[in-house]
Amino acid sequence: MKTLKTFLKTLGSAVALAVAAQVAAQPINVSVGVRDPIYAHVYVAYIKGYFQEQGLQPKLVVTGSGSRSAQLLATGQADVVMGNPEHVLVISNEGRPVVMLAAVDQRNTFGNIMVNQDSDIKSIADLKGKSIGVTATGGGAYYYANYLFMQNGLKKEDFTWLNLGSVANMQGALRAKRAAAVVASLSMMEAGKTEKYGRVIFDSRDTAAWDKVFKGPMPSSVIYALTANVDKNPEMYKRFTKAIIQADQFIRSNSAGTIAEVIGPEMGGQSIPALSHAIGEYKTVYWRSNGLRIGLQEFDRWQAFAIDNGLMTKADSAKYGYAALVRDVGAFTP
Repeated sequence: MKTLKTFLKTLGSAVALAVAAQVAAQPINVSVGVRDPIYAHVYVAYIKGYFQEQGLQPKLVVTGSGSRSAQLLATGQADVVMGNPEHVLVISNEGRPVVMLAAVDQRNTFGNIMVNQDSDIKSIADLKGKSIGVTATGGGAYYYANYLFMQNGLKKEDFTWLNLGSVANMQGALRAKRAAAVVASLSMMEAGKTEKYGRVIFDSRDTAAWDKVFKGPMPSSVIYALTANVDKNPEMYKRFTKAIIQADQFIRSNSAGTIAEVIGPEMGGQSIPALSHAIGEYKTVYWRSNGLRIGLQEFDRWQAFAIDNGLMTKADSAKYGYAALVRDVGAFTP
């Protein structure tokens, strides 16, 4: 009887703690652009319960593009976003200072250009006078592709952007030849190759090709939030970043196939083999191997890219320097 009473008391305490933890969980609105493994860190943290382990109650909002996620942050409808650092500048320029808390990659995974399999287009220069599909102008993929085109001798008036909103829409536009080319993720490239409807003319996995244009590694997919919100509630952002670090540890410790199986139900119908292939490439080429903290040298390289791409002026380089745009909320210390 005493043993039973002890068991019931222990069980009651455990239930009480679980209820208390649920009540105390901090709601947090998290936004990403699309259902693609480029955002695997957020999806893994969400699906595996790492946010909950950190005392957070996440609501995940998928907007259809990085620029729309940025808009949610700027208008207070999202607390934190995973997306391109270029949006940090866009929002900050609108008078809402933003800081980056971590980076998951060292090269832009959407920096690929794919044309229809039957197209006679062979190079970026051949896109003059053509229509280019992208999730949304103003999104991260747009900035990288636009810069790539400029570096290959094209001017803004030489091509037309098509705002297509989703991976499925971009695939459809390329199949139907409504777009001469699309700015493609790795999973899109793999699907295009497997299903024989797409051919790649710029591949960001090619280090020499990447370095020729972008000059080396730099943060391209970051966790960011309004500076005022981070100042107001640093503990929430510390917990969020810790959950992303947990996801990174899971990603490093598991195979591409395992990760694909975990996030597959949230990927909008993309096949597990295509997801697994893309994730394998991310692990090999894109995702960081030395932690998610943003370093000064890579930041400086990204800042130079932002200046050359017209996202900021040289006069603003001090205003938007490392100390202003990168924040350590204490998540990287044990």
